[in-house]
Amino acid sequence: MVRRKRKWDKSILLLILIVLVVVAAGVFGYFQLRTDLFTEKLETGDPVAVLFCLAGDKDYGFFEILLYHPDTNRGAIIYIPGNVGMIIESLRKVDRIDVLYDRGNLSPLIDKIEELVALDIPFFIDLQDEELRNQVDLLGGLELFIPNPVDTAVAGKRVLLPSGSVVLDGDKIREFIAYQEEMENEVDSVGRKQRFLQTFLRSIADSDLVAEKNGFSVFRGNLNTNMSPRALSSFVAEMKKLNDEKIVFQRVLGSSRIVDQKQLLFPHFDGQLLKEIVKQTVETISSQEPFSEDELIVAIEVLNGTSVGGLARRAANVFQSFGYDVVSVANADNSDYQNTVVLDRKGRIDVAQRVADLIRCQRVYSRLEDEGDMTIDVTVILGTDFDGRYCKE
Repeated sequence: MVRRKRKWDKSILLLILIVLVVVAAGVFGYFQLRTDLFTEKLETGDPVAVLFCLAGDKDYGFFEILLYHPDTNRGAIIYIPGNVGMIIESLRKVDRIDVLYDRGNLSPLIDKIEELVALDIPFFIDLQDEELRNQVDLLGGLELFIPNPVDTAVAGKRVLLPSGSVVLDGDKIREFIAYQEEMENEVDSVGRKQRFLQTFLRSIADSDLVAEKNGFSVFRGNLNTNMSPRALSSFVAEMKKLNDEKIVFQRVLGSSRIVDQKQLLFPHFDGQLLKEIVKQTVETISSQEPFSEDELIVAIEVLNGTSVGGLARRAANVFQSFGYDVVSVANADNSDYQNTVVLDRKGRIDVAQRVADLIRCQRVYSRLEDEGDMTIDVTVILGTDFDGRYCKE
């Protein structure tokens, strides 16, 4: 018996095609309607971290972490210089952290910075020279306050910046970031870079052009970022809520050493102090309690009451790392102090207690004086119980 071949029913093929179209439409709709990753991170109620990479050829290279808390709308900017020294496993040696900067693959760099600050950093925004200029010009320039006029040189090019409140275009912003005057201290240099990011974020949030569809496309096109367009749009919208006037500024403090003819910055106490600072910063921006300028600005005098050389400077580094203003480092009236004491000089014992808590000092007293340096809020007199970081009871 000869079997007859069954003819293929074209209606079945049509049915399969219809099913495939329906499935594809459903998948497309799911991805269109689902929440973007940035919003998902916000919904956890924890601070969200975004790494900003600023690369200007050989003139400058640094990183800044924006920490933003969605419940309090408070933020912090943590400055990380490119010359932070760490063990780079891929090179099997200690080197600058910015040797890991690879525009095509930022994952190794982000992993190392996460290790440095003990934070999860899910997002990055990478701005090189041309993109920086384009973004600033797109925003119509950035308005910044420059306390003193600048007349210096960067890479053989003269840099002129006027003093006062000025609007700087892309080229001038690049110079504002890159220049380094011989007499300028590290605090002012880092402060300029942090103020740039603060103003940049504010300008993005306030820009009518970025809010428009076409303007946003241009803005997105000038960024190297792992945020999807939807996530970036959510980020811009959230920046409108950021309380940028109360941003907490932190930076990496450490000791400089020459390694393989490179000047590296090694964070104090093998980086543990930086991790504590970041943890405290997270707690600060997560708190619903309002904080005032008086709480943030505390002038400390550190006196060495021992015969151990350099002890007061080590303590000063700790306090400065947490944002306190160390106005004086000197020797105490004698070098026989066995126990460290923290003295309240302005009738604010709670402030003195916070200072004492940083070094685990149990002896906190008030000593209000009508004479002496009235700019000092707290005096710390170090005893032999202080090991350079904590008081040992």
